[in-house]
Amino acid sequence: MKKIGILAFAFLLLAFSSFAAQMQSRNYKQNVIVSEGGDTTSGSSYKNSIATGIINGIVSSSSYINRLGFFHILLLADGQYCTSASQCEGGFCCSSSCASSSCPTAQGGGGGGSVAAAAGGGGGFVEPQIVKDFSVSPISIQEKLNLGATATKAITIKNTGNTTLGFALSIVTVEEFVSLSETSFSLEPGQEKSITATITGSKLGSYFGEIKIVGDQIEKSISVVVDVESQQALFDVKVDIPSAYKKIEAGEELKTQITLLNIGPARKVDVLATYMIKDKRGNIIYESSETFAVEKQLSFVKSFKLPENLPAGDYLIIVEVRYQDSFAVSSELFSVVPKEGIKVKALKPNITLLAFIVIMGLAFLFVYTLMPKIKVGSLEKCDKAIADSIEAIGKNDFLKARKLYGEAREAYIRLEPQDKRDVYSRLMELYRKLK
Repeated sequence: MKKIGILAFAFLLLAFSSFAAQMQSRNYKQNVIVSEGGDTTSGSSYKNSIATGIINGIVSSSSYINRLGFFHILLLADGQYCTSASQCEGGFCCSSSCASSSCPTAQGGGGGGSVAAAAGGGGGFVEPQIVKDFSVSPISIQEKLNLGATATKAITIKNTGNTTLGFALSIVTVEEFVSLSETSFSLEPGQEKSITATITGSKLGSYFGEIKIVGDQIEKSISVVVDVESQQALFDVKVDIPSAYKKIEAGEELKTQITLLNIGPARKVDVLATYMIKDKRGNIIYESSETFAVEKQLSFVKSFKLPENLPAGDYLIIVEVRYQDSFAVSSELFSVVPKEGIKVKALKPNITLLAFIVIMGLAFLFVYTLMPKIKVGSLEKCDKAIADSIEAIGKNDFLKARKLYGEAREAYIRLEPQDKRDVYSRLMELYRKLK
């Protein structure tokens, strides 16, 4: 009965405070510790150890031995008997008894590695695999602008891994035309961020570069193409690459479909067409020019022989058209792949190419002459801007007049060809007044 009373008293002490005391009589001596750890209670006929934080004591006498703990969820200390590593303090290894170290990982095929140790009761610990990756959208940006105009594009970057990534963004080759709202930031797993790319038509021509995104040594890129035309565009030009030639090998011929459309004077005029192929570094791989007499529309197929030693990568085919002060440009991306990258390439019958040319010509003619573009209010906006600009000139407010001329020009390029011819003379008259 004395033992039971002493133990009950010790439990009461634990319930209300952290306390240490000593109780003794003629027949026994007992220490009670109510704190993390434990101590030993002994008398002439027994020995008793009590623990409060982890089970690290033994109760014994000449006729019994017992391990004592106050809560089932408490962990075992070093040297205590165990059956599983989950019973040990601090994630220590269990090998009959707890040891203050991590269990060794089995090597080779015999031990099954740390996964086998954990599954088989050996107490091994498997660290989660760190995954570093991210996604970028869009994968390319292609913008056509008038000289001096600006546009914006949203770029979304998402951390698709399971660890925090630090990002650094940079612009290659097209720094003069593209700026970013942010170039350095961090993303937690699953987090995404939207960056604004501002594109400016700083000078006439077609320019090819990229935006590089580096996240913890993982690098991805967005191709960027900026086509800049003059505000006074008397010609439209369009270059198309058939799908069969979007990816070709070095040394092969790049086939294109080129269409010129006269949207200015209703007569035959001579225009200068310049062809170029550029890489992402702005290097010109190919360049040539020729002159055409165009009355309304001219559509033709043109092939370009690629150099035999052209490195694999992305390239840009460019067509520039000049007539007086008018400058128009069109471009299209294609890829050069390693020669072993295309194992089998089917021969294209001439009839297939001929059918493609006919279809493209009819489609272009339909788009520009038969099917009205859905640009509601563009004609009205152009007419109003011209009228307001002329009124501003009459009031000697040339700053406002030039601004309104720009608005008229923006609306003009979105008009149908017939509407352009109707507005052209008034727009040119306004242009000469401002000039």
